[in-house]
Amino acid sequence: MSKNKKTDTTPNSRRQFLRSVGVAGAVAGTGLSLGLGAKAMAAQAEDDEYDVIVVGSGFAGVTAARDSSLAGLKVLHLEASGRLGGRTFTSKFGHHDVDLGGTWIGWGQPHVWAEKMRYDVPVVESAAYSASHYVWFDENGARKEGTPDDFWSIMGPANDVFYGPARDAFPRPYDPLLVADDKNLDKMSAAAAIEALDVTAEQKSLLHAFAAINGHSFSDQSSYLDQLRWIALGGFSQSFMWDNLGRFRFEGGTQSLLTKIHEDSKAEFKRGQPVTRVEQNGDRVQVTTARKETFVGKKVILAVPLNVIHKIEFAPAISQTKTEVSRERHTGSGVKAYARIKGKQPLMFGQGTQKMPFTFLWTEYDDDDSQILVGFGASPELLDTADPDAVADALKQFLPDAEVLESASYNWNADPFALGTWCMYRPGVLTGALEELQRPEGHVYFATSDIANGWRGFIDGAIESGARAAELVTESLKNEKVTA
Repeated sequence: MSKNKKTDTTPNSRRQFLRSVGVAGAVAGTGLSLGLGAKAMAAQAEDDEYDVIVVGSGFAGVTAARDSSLAGLKVLHLEASGRLGGRTFTSKFGHHDVDLGGTWIGWGQPHVWAEKMRYDVPVVESAAYSASHYVWFDENGARKEGTPDDFWSIMGPANDVFYGPARDAFPRPYDPLLVADDKNLDKMSAAAAIEALDVTAEQKSLLHAFAAINGHSFSDQSSYLDQLRWIALGGFSQSFMWDNLGRFRFEGGTQSLLTKIHEDSKAEFKRGQPVTRVEQNGDRVQVTTARKETFVGKKVILAVPLNVIHKIEFAPAISQTKTEVSRERHTGSGVKAYARIKGKQPLMFGQGTQKMPFTFLWTEYDDDDSQILVGFGASPELLDTADPDAVADALKQFLPDAEVLESASYNWNADPFALGTWCMYRPGVLTGALEELQRPEGHVYFATSDIANGWRGFIDGAIESGARAAELVTESLKNEKVTA
């Protein structure tokens, strides 16, 4: 419990949490209306005096709750599960604080790095940043190994060609719609773009794998234009892009920063409150949870993943674009797993094909008697990360002699409050829907990394989106008070 006022309604056990999830599904499925009506809403608002209700406690939610409460607003902060973090999740594994979701940051990510400096949270580097042993696979699945120079002499030139159109497409990377997509790069899949490149078959295979890990799904699922966004945000430099993608992580895991932001908030905080309905009536918004509790405020900041939005009932209904994009889901649907291997090994970085169980694998922690590797795959259909033997077999494709001691993972695709991993857009969504996904609906504002202008799909994008929503709400309430 922090020094600030926070009401904690955490379920006492995993069984209770799962029961609350079940209730959420039941209430949402019935279409049950628990509306109070405009007069009752106004009366309850006068009693409770909530200026804003923030839904969700990932980085977008904790940022929005902190910023709006520190601006002097009365804030209620609701979280569906029994923990903070949203799609970030720090846990213990092999004597380390590992992040089962959300990990790396970089000093080219302005919002998260500013928070790191604000709270003086230390960072450490991934062991793979100093990797000397590279393993990769060609277009036929043949295993190769060598030095970093051996690998990057193949991959580097291929990336140069793949990312060639980025500077023209994103001259101001944090203004992603500044330039019209005259070449229809957004409607083109990453896979189609790769196949059209004048590179070798081996390079095409490596590019498909890289596009697959970026979108956390097969390369034909993501927009080519959205893929180009990463290199633009990385200063049009491959090495600096990688510095932001996989070099730095928080000492103690992402919870180190998340907790600092949350403890700075003056919001009233309630866990175990999955929101099932958001109803606007006049100048009030009523939020109903799976526990059949209702809360009324002047504004709502919905800081939940894009994939979850369509599961919530809205009255009046939100735009068809928001609903359809949410229902279709973004591309992030792959797997992430940690595995601890016995003994000292050379620090390694590995890149497979997109159809291998692990598309990427590298050394994240280097200990005296063991190492922890982290692996990513494009599809749960290729790897059941809950099966230790399957994880060990996938790792041994890269390191045949490794002795795997244990593994750990989290199934984000099955989590009802996530329904997927990080966000990359499908073809057509960036230019066709981003502005609409960001647009408030009356008194309801949206905040999630999935709709950020900059590092969408990253912690930085979540903080950007949460801070922006809090600012919009604060300004709107200030203006309403002046004109009242």
